[in-house]
Amino acid sequence: MKEESLKNIKKLYGIDKKNILTVSQVSEYIKNKLIDDPKLNQIYVLGEITNISKPHSGHIYFDIKDENTLLSCVFFRRNNKDLSFELENGLEAVIFGSIITYEKRSVYQLEVSLILPIGEGAFYLKFKQLKEKLSKEGLFDEEHKKEIALLPRSIGLITSKTGSAIKDVFKVLKSRFPNINIKLISTSMQGDKASKEIIRAIDILNRFEYIDGIIITRGGGAIEDLMCFNDEKLARTIFKSKIPIITGIGHETDSTIADFVADKIAPTPSIAAKITVPDKQELLDRINSARNELKKSYDNFIKSKQKEKEMKKKELLDRINSLRDELKKSYGNLIKSKQKEKEIKKYKIIIAVIITVIIILIVIYSIMKYWG
Repeated sequence: MKEESLKNIKKLYGIDKKNILTVSQVSEYIKNKLIDDPKLNQIYVLGEITNISKPHSGHIYFDIKDENTLLSCVFFRRNNKDLSFELENGLEAVIFGSIITYEKRSVYQLEVSLILPIGEGAFYLKFKQLKEKLSKEGLFDEEHKKEIALLPRSIGLITSKTGSAIKDVFKVLKSRFPNINIKLISTSMQGDKASKEIIRAIDILNRFEYIDGIIITRGGGAIEDLMCFNDEKLARTIFKSKIPIITGIGHETDSTIADFVADKIAPTPSIAAKITVPDKQELLDRINSARNELKKSYDNFIKSKQKEKEMKKKELLDRINSLRDELKKSYGNLIKSKQKEKEIKKYKIIIAVIITVIIILIVIYSIMKYWG
């Protein structure tokens, strides 16, 4: 605003020029007040995230709200590069940052430094987003699932040696197959270090050629206790394992990313053990049953072959007897035919003789009649 515009302001309205501020001055004043107010700097604000916008600049703009008010937020690229999850509308969170002003528009907003999802929704959000990501990559597809060996030579077991699951698993394994070889690697089953320890255990077990299956198991727990099994690196390690992996994590209602990637999922540690090894006595019973069925089938086969042989022998004899009868009949007919031919020939001779005698008699008669 030009200075000339205010030269007559006092005469016209009685206002001292020194008491008039420009728009920029007002905005600057507000900005400085906000900066100097400790209650508006590095504060935690609870609210529900909404109206998310992500322009090409890499900055993230959104609002947080409660029942009565909406507060604009800006999450600059330099601050959001380490964000470990995708923001979603409706997410309840605690936002850490400071109130700043955008001077050109004279609006205030919260410059975000950190977003902390809260409540059960925080764990579910991370779980859901990682599940969607890995599912799109095909890590859960059935075509990638490895078959569990029918009769494993050895089993790898990853669990805590002080947990409740180890007793259940050992009890089931030894009851089903007493002489099964078990390679145990004890790891943490919850906490920050757990996923790294489990990854290392999987890598170690994959170096043994004689191990045909790996069980990863622990007992039930709160959702926070199972978060180590929702780790992306652990999921990818399970997927890349050469050895089939069976998970038995928590209770029947618990589901983790590790379960979705595993080759087999069991609702409890005990069932994981049952899936991994067969029941030896049941196998022996099946073998004996199969052997008995095979023997029975062989005996029936021999009997059927003997019966078939007898039937063929009888059929052959019947054919021989039939041929013999036919031959006998044909021979009889031939004899009869010969005898008949012989009789006809005899009759022909007699007739010829008779005819000859008649001719002779006729000649004699003619001679006698002539000589008179």
